[in-house]
Amino acid sequence: MTGDLLVRGAEVDGRLVDVHVRDGRVASVGGPVAAGGDDLDVVDAAAGALLPGLHDHHLHLLALAARLGGVDLDPLPDAGAVDRALTESVGAAAAAGGDGWLRVGGYDEHRHGALDRRRLDTLVGPAAVRVQHRSGLSWVLSTEALVRVGLKDGGERPPGVELDRDGEPTGWLHRLDGWLADRVPRADADLAAVGRSLAARGLTGVTDATVDLGPSRAEALSHAVAVGWLPQRLVVLGVDERSSVAGWAELGPAKLVADETAGLSPSDLAEEVASHHGSGRAVAIHAVTRAENVTAVSALAQAGAWAADRIEHGSVLPTELDPVLAAAGVTVVVQPSLVAERGDHHLGAVEAADLPLLHRHRSLLAAGVRVGVGSDAPVTTFDPWVAVAAASRRTTRSGAVVGPSEAVEPEVALGWYLAHPLDPGGPPRQLRPGAPADLCLLDVPLAEALARPSAEHVRVTWIDGRKVHG
Repeated sequence: MTGDLLVRGAEVDGRLVDVHVRDGRVASVGGPVAAGGDDLDVVDAAAGALLPGLHDHHLHLLALAARLGGVDLDPLPDAGAVDRALTESVGAAAAAGGDGWLRVGGYDEHRHGALDRRRLDTLVGPAAVRVQHRSGLSWVLSTEALVRVGLKDGGERPPGVELDRDGEPTGWLHRLDGWLADRVPRADADLAAVGRSLAARGLTGVTDATVDLGPSRAEALSHAVAVGWLPQRLVVLGVDERSSVAGWAELGPAKLVADETAGLSPSDLAEEVASHHGSGRAVAIHAVTRAENVTAVSALAQAGAWAADRIEHGSVLPTELDPVLAAAGVTVVVQPSLVAERGDHHLGAVEAADLPLLHRHRSLLAAGVRVGVGSDAPVTTFDPWVAVAAASRRTTRSGAVVGPSEAVEPEVALGWYLAHPLDPGGPPRQLRPGAPADLCLLDVPLAEALARPSAEHVRVTWIDGRKVHG
């Protein structure tokens, strides 16, 4: 906690007011300010908007830290740029020494071309390189990397190791993230860099939606919170309800997965939902495809949906499911940035019958379905202002438009980020006396910021009244 903070001349709810913070709480908004001591910190807002801090309701912190700490292919436009980046990065890594491994993320086959160990070997030679698919579900390993993890010596090959016609690994490992993590050097995740990056975008809270954090990853997050590397308020989904997160996080709904590739069973998923409900905990079900969403909503209906239950993604969500979701108060946590970053691929790959259902926003709201927001970072950018722009413009990297009728006003999309950390889809938080002083000060009035959404407008971010950015 800090002493007194006075933000003068800030735009709050369309009015220019002074906002007084004391001991980490909003003390007054527009009212008289009690005399402060020598520790009164006065900030001139210069008519910039002062908002409650933003909350990302779905991301993956450790994966994001790994992406930020490695080579990121996502910004690269084509195969040639990827080839140059891999070759240069291997050379730089060799010069720097280290453990001999190179971690790469953000590979997108639709922009970066087909990839297997043979292409990697041509680019990186004898280096041990592992490249993560942008979805986070698969890796491609160079031959040297395959040797180091024991996949080229005739050893055990778990399901998920892709083989060619000769029975040799192609380099692809599918859904073997945990298996691979046990066989490669464990790099310390720079969660301090993540915390700074989030704060610079006005984010004062995040929900980690990793399916199963496990003891070691939970400990990494707990430590990052304890030492101040991660100042944001944290909600976690992938922790068993019997585990304690007291002191470092809030426990959110239990993360479940409807996975079409592994087989879908509404009754089995319903049993999982009922089990968590029996322990007093809501659920958050990962569901992307049409079949996964039908399965997830069917399971919720069978188990008896709770108002705190969630559908994560709902990328292709049939409209006939809307009445079930609306009646139960289930929230769909959407990722608008997928429209901007993956829309070009989706327009070509999604079946024509499903295109009207792709990344729905406005029609869900019109049907009375609660909508929350998350980035799914590092699958997409964690910048909330990019998501606000994407939700209101619905344009792709190439400028194509995805479902223009599903666009929402930027004020609506920003409101999703202002919902309470434990209530995605709920009403936007307001600056009121007694509220935690989690604040985001912009350098312009709100209307101007929403006309051109950009993190460049974030001037100062406070959490519990303590400045964490600016």
